[in-house]
Order: sequence, then structure tokens, then C-alpha cells
Amino acid sequence: MKMSLVVSIAALLVAILAQGQASQEKKDRPETYPAAPTLGFNQTKGVSPIIDSDALVEEEDMEKKLPGNEFVHHKRAFHEAALMNEFLDGFKKSKECNGITFYMNTDKKPAFVAQVSVLGHDKHPDDQTWTWMLFWPGDPSPENKSGHGMGGLGSQSNAALTAKDICLTIWDDVDPNHFKEPGGKIE
Repeated sequence: MKMSLVVSIAALLVAILAQGQASQEKKDRPETYPAAPTLGFNQTKGVSPIIDSDALVEEEDMEKKLPGNEFVHHKRAFHEAALMNEFLDGFKKSKECNGITFYMNTDKKPAFVAQVSVLGHDKHPDDQTWTWMLFWPGDPSPENKSGHGMGGLGSQSNAALTAKDICLTIWDDVDPNHFKEPGGKIE
């Protein structure tokens, strides 16, 4: 119960932070998008774009036992880097991601921004939950419309299915009739 509450609070905090970033980024973007949509990870300072929820809870416990220890955060950082690689591999292999460019370079501003939280990665690898949130800072719908700036939300059991869901959601938002072929591009 304690862990699920912490994870829920963390996910809500991330969503609020990402939405704030999305609102600011909208001001910096043109209203039109190139024919090919772009995607990137949430770049909110101090928030990992892919959160290992298990390691986050463990890290909080370790901080209480070892206050000020510089190595407490390393395990989560390594796990989150591995999760990011899993997601990017799924993105590259998913036919639904064809035509979408994923920006790894933080200097480029993507049209869509993703935030992912993974539960069960450490203790139950066969029963993982990948919860994703997709933000659309340049959403052309009226700003007072419910859900404005929110590109989508979902949950899957692994990285590849998460990447596929995110790409399908982007195409549903931008061009539901897009013909999909294998592979996404990463810059």
C-alpha cells in the first residue's frame, strides 16, 4: 500500500511538472508542424524521463539509512538508463513509429513529449507495468478544451508495447490515416 501510494504521488507530480513544461514550450513553438511528427522525453529538471518506481521507493528507504551517501542514487540511475534503452529499442523496431523522429538531443524541441514510469521492473520482471503520459505542447485544440495539451495516457507490460502505444497515439492525434511501415528514426 505504501509503495503504490508513493508511486501514485510521484506519477502525479511528474504529470504536473511536465504539463508546466509543456505550457512553456508551447510559447516557443510554431503553430504548424512538419509532415513528420517528432517525439522526445520529458526534460523537466530533476525528473528522469523514465522513472523506475521500484528503485525510487528503495532509494527513499536507503536515504533514511544512509543520509548523505553519494551512491544511494546510482542504482536508480543505472536502471533508468537501461529502461530508456529498452524503450528506444522498441521505438526503433515498431512499425507504428515509422515516420516519427525521436529527439534525444535536448536542443531540439519535439512536438510531443513523453514521460514513463515503470513498476515491477526490479522485483517482478514478468509482471511489469509501464505507465506512459504523452504531452502535446502545441495542441491546436482550444486552450479551454478539456484535455488540451494532453496527447494521451496509457499502460503496457513492456517497453516495446509502450513505444508502439505512444506512436499510435501520436498518429491518432496528428494523422489517423498514416500508412505505417517498420522503424522510427532517432536523432
